[in-house]
Amino acid sequence: MRAIWKFLSSLRLTVVCLSLSIILVFVGTVAQADEGLYQAQVRYFKQWMVWGPMLFGHRLPVPLPGGYLLGVVLLVNLIGAHIQRFQWTAKKTGIHLTHLGIILLLVGQLATDIFSVETFLHFREGESKSYSESHREHELAFSIDAGDGQEKVVAFPESLVAKGGELRHPDLPFTLRIKEYRINSQVMAKSEVTEAGGRLQTALATLESNYSTAEGLPVQAEKAGDMPGRREVWVAALAAVGETGVTDLVAAAKKISADPGRAGRLQTELKGRFRKEMLGRFTQQGGAMQVAAERIGKGESLEGLASPVEKGLGSDVVVFPAPEARAMDTKNWPYAVVEVLQEGKSLGAWLFSPWFMGRDRVALAQDFEAGGKVWRGAFRSERVYYPFSVQLLKTTHEVYPGTTIPKNFQSRVRLVNRERSETREVDIYMNNPLRYAGLTYFQSGMDKDPEKPGALGSSTLQVVRNPGWLTPYLACVLVGLGMTWQFLYHLSNFVLRRRSNS
Repeated sequence: MRAIWKFLSSLRLTVVCLSLSIILVFVGTVAQADEGLYQAQVRYFKQWMVWGPMLFGHRLPVPLPGGYLLGVVLLVNLIGAHIQRFQWTAKKTGIHLTHLGIILLLVGQLATDIFSVETFLHFREGESKSYSESHREHELAFSIDAGDGQEKVVAFPESLVAKGGELRHPDLPFTLRIKEYRINSQVMAKSEVTEAGGRLQTALATLESNYSTAEGLPVQAEKAGDMPGRREVWVAALAAVGETGVTDLVAAAKKISADPGRAGRLQTELKGRFRKEMLGRFTQQGGAMQVAAERIGKGESLEGLASPVEKGLGSDVVVFPAPEARAMDTKNWPYAVVEVLQEGKSLGAWLFSPWFMGRDRVALAQDFEAGGKVWRGAFRSERVYYPFSVQLLKTTHEVYPGTTIPKNFQSRVRLVNRERSETREVDIYMNNPLRYAGLTYFQSGMDKDPEKPGALGSSTLQVVRNPGWLTPYLACVLVGLGMTWQFLYHLSNFVLRRRSNS
């Protein structure tokens, strides 16, 4: 035990932990280029161990201690060193207070990382909500009317849905069988994709017609002369068939059109280059046009698109899996194909996805009958419910004159807690959050056009539950007191020595 205690309180352990912390910060920072800011924070700094860290695009086959492990070891090391060398004297009081502040700071940071929860509340003027929603996490929720304007909700976190298999709950008269799940996707109406594909096919057919004959090359060259983008393609295509340094496109086209062999190669070059450019531009438009351009570019047909289910909102859509979103300002849009079973009999399969969204970004529920009652199911942002409600009364969106730079975002809300018979109105704006029931409501965003006074405004509040929010302030006070005490103690001794010597 003496050897263990000596090791835990040694200065060498402190140096090793600080050195590993420097390495972890370096690797975790560089890894953001490959894994994204959010993913890197979670994987390197909010874990006990990191297996296979990324460095400049290469995965290293070595383990690395995570932020939690290094923080806990440093905490134990600091406490051990403090106890072992503890001397309650006036000379050491400042050092003790400083150490205590640092210990409290480490404990507070660990508590914040483990227990803090950040969600968002988005509502329009006049709307009241008793819950907030997660930005990244989702849940598969089923609800039923419980009377008095209330609803009974049974929700499964996305982590359970991702595991597949069957999901059951005592309050549900049916079983859920997860037939398919993807962490990210694009869901869009089948008609949108086919319509976009039709427009793209028409454009490609026109391109094929314009460059189908050698006699038409000079005409197309003349049209491209005044268009920089097309001119660059023509110059590159001419260089590919041996005509370099061309300044007069029409003359070069006439020369080549007289040679059937070279004319055929030029036609192939032009059609291939313009086709690639056209597909790239259509892909950049995003949405259905992007999907159509990518499939046509791969030689895949759009006629075989099929909806994943035959019931509900998913019967008229197509689903395309997408890579996991890792950037800080992005989020995943998962989907799940879920079969509903009652007493072993299938009631059908439904497609659930956050893509099914109505007005004000509210998830659309799909109805089905089970157990003699109508249930509503949705794959939505994970919700946190509260025993009170917050109603948005008024939004104030002020910008500096002549600009779109925000000057003041302010939300006037009414807080109603029937259990406590409490009703009050509060203004939330920058540096003036609402603190209530262990929650802090910060003004995060606002959507209101100042040029349309009659339009209803909407507000987004960031809702933070952080049980350790006071610890950093207390820790800084203790460190400040300790350093002040230490400075004044040595200063007074110095002054006394100077007086005694004089």
